[in-house]
Amino acid sequence: ELQVGFLFTYIAPLVFVLSVTLIKEGYDDYQRYVRDKEANSQRYERLHADGKKKSVPSADLKVGDVVFVPSGARVPADMLLLRTSDKSGTVFIRTDQLDGETDWKLRRA
Repeated sequence: ELQVGFLFTYIAPLVFVLSVTLIKEGYDDYQRYVRDKEANSQRYERLHADGKKKSVPSADLKVGDVVFVPSGARVPADMLLLRTSDKSGTVFIRTDQLDGETDWKLRRA
């Protein structure tokens, strides 16, 4: 009679590999959660209807808000550029978070 081996010798390595993978994925998800929470809590100035600026976390930005983004800051959402501090109305942006390209692109307001 041919005996291949005990069932435990097959299941134990499988359970070990799956456990390590599960722990790694859980850790990666937690790290992503921390980064998302940090990004969503960054504060930006939003212009209100009465003309006053108010500092709000990026998680509270809504469609149609007029947001002041300081030079060098990350843009917290898809936005339409209305004006820049440059007299010619131009700005250089990086879109590496969207498409992976690390070169600077010239845009005009």
